[in-house]
Amino acid sequence: MIDVESISKSFDENAPYALRGVTFSASKGDSIAIIGPSGCGKTTLLYILAGLINPTSGQVRIRGKQVLCPLRTTAFVLQDFGLLPWKTVRQNVCLGMKIHEISKEEQDNIAGKLLLDLGLGSHSDSYPALLSGGEKQRVAIARALALRPEIMLMDEPFSSLDTITREKLQDTLLDICRERELTMIIVTHSIEEAVFLGRTILVMGPRPGTVKVVINNANAGNLSYRSQKDFFSTCTHVRQAIEL
Repeated sequence: MIDVESISKSFDENAPYALRGVTFSASKGDSIAIIGPSGCGKTTLLYILAGLINPTSGQVRIRGKQVLCPLRTTAFVLQDFGLLPWKTVRQNVCLGMKIHEISKEEQDNIAGKLLLDLGLGSHSDSYPALLSGGEKQRVAIARALALRPEIMLMDEPFSSLDTITREKLQDTLLDICRERELTMIIVTHSIEEAVFLGRTILVMGPRPGTVKVVINNANAGNLSYRSQKDFFSTCTHVRQAIEL
């Protein structure tokens, strides 16, 4: 479904590369976690996958077609939630649908169901300033899902949340991805999060970012995985790979 072929990126012809030779692929319904040191180009890679910036060399193909601009079938959830403070929860969820000129009736139906599914039904008319961090993140996820994407790109979406809220939202995200057969690519600095969410873990090296190690992690997404011996063994494997 997604093929990333030798992606390299420099933001100026005289600047050092942020990414060099990144290659990987993902099938429908896969989950990939990308982890590595700060400044290794993880977020840049997501922006390229989203079609928001183009690589200096190499290409991204989705269903065989080169990605040169943002696609409606790809959703991007930002680290800082990206909510508009002057719009209500419902208005934030409807934003993408409004841009794509979906009818008001359909917007209301889709947003209403998503808000109920994500436990935000009572906050429909609230403004972001009145929400907790976990609630804001659920609004951002609802907005991303409103356009019924096939691919979810997530840039450290839970980094500002406490451990319990983070784990509950991870569980919610997995349920949504399974239900909708979404392909998920998540950037994280958390080893535990990478191991819990990513059936494939890409460990990147320092700038210029390259894929240093690929770790297959078949138990990812199992809700009991966090308490299993294999979970801690895989966390150790990832930590060692980062430190190589």
